[in-house]
Amino acid sequence: MNKETTCCFTGPRRPRLPMEGNELSAEIAALKVNIRASVSEAYYDGFRFFMNGMADGFDLFAAEIVLELKAELKDIALVAVLPYSEAYKNHSAAVKKRLESVIEKADAVISLSEKHIPGCEHSRNKYMVDNSSRIIGYYNGLSGGTAHCWNYAIENGLETVNLYESI
Repeated sequence: MNKETTCCFTGPRRPRLPMEGNELSAEIAALKVNIRASVSEAYYDGFRFFMNGMADGFDLFAAEIVLELKAELKDIALVAVLPYSEAYKNHSAAVKKRLESVIEKADAVISLSEKHIPGCEHSRNKYMVDNSSRIIGYYNGLSGGTAHCWNYAIENGLETVNLYESI
């Protein structure tokens, strides 16, 4: 895995997505179509590794799409980047099951800390940006973790693909 062929994701958790991330809504269906198109485009631009922070919302949608694309894009790889080793366990049973399934199918899992420590999510975002050359995100201008990650990516010269305007 090298920076030139690595892309990362950033986007909000469900409550900050349109329709609060309701996957039955037309807005989220459209977002997923656009994530798929952006990942495919990145693949054809030479990207093979897709780093994902594994949060419920945009990240989970993107991770599942990368895994689905493995059927047609044989050398595409999902890299799950956890802020701490059991971060995925702090969700509802249904979300936890989905995250566990994605992590189990990921080509690599990187855990940056054994336990939760203040700022570990920012450290995860920084790690992904520092090791990527493109970012695919859903950045709506609101403050928070997505804003921090998006702005850090811009400061560090990553190519940006913002899907906010796409739905």
